[in-house]
Amino acid sequence: MILWKTCSVVLTILFFYMAKRINKKRPSLLFSPAVLAPAAMIVFLLLAGIPYAAYSEATSWISELMGVVTVAFAVPLYRNWSILMAHKRMILQSLAAGSLIAIIAGVSTAMLVGLGKAAVISVIPRSITLPIALSVSDAIGGMPAMTAVFGMLTSFAGVFLAPWIIKKMKLRHPVSIGLMYGMGAHMLGMVKAFERGDTEGSSATLAVIAGAMITVVWAFTLLPLILSWLAVS
Repeated sequence: MILWKTCSVVLTILFFYMAKRINKKRPSLLFSPAVLAPAAMIVFLLLAGIPYAAYSEATSWISELMGVVTVAFAVPLYRNWSILMAHKRMILQSLAAGSLIAIIAGVSTAMLVGLGKAAVISVIPRSITLPIALSVSDAIGGMPAMTAVFGMLTSFAGVFLAPWIIKKMKLRHPVSIGLMYGMGAHMLGMVKAFERGDTEGSSATLAVIAGAMITVVWAFTLLPLILSWLAVS
């Protein structure tokens, strides 16, 4: 058991290290460690015939370290707090509007495509960081596994489209860029925002935290209306 856990952790770190090396040579979303490392691990587990549950249990402590990493993001947030508070009204209004539009767009698309009630409910919290999104999905009657898929797709799409949006919209202010990354691509977007600068990363961190709280309020407020739409359709 100890040997299996050790091998699982070593393989995970090795795949991530290899993905980082590849990404340095070919810097793009397709070759991002967030894409390559999980893909390599999935292929390995399939070829080796190892259940994901066994791998997840062996590497569970790595997932628990996410809490430590998340707390560490509070340091640059504190350093740039005065800058963020100078734009607090714009930030709150932007996050409130962004989270509302995200829910309406996700629900409308799921209903138009005909994905069914479970998918419609599960897509509601897709635009917030995954740990919170899964809890919200379970609380409102959705399927956490489906929410995880929607959340990952949203995150990848946000990171992929962000440079194009910044260029087309001629965004220059670091707070605006950070808010877009945090609200549009949550944790993965937050990492990309920090690559652009400290203020961008701090704004993205605030967007992830405050955006999640606002989305939870919107989710429970709009849920009865969404359920009534589903009943009619």
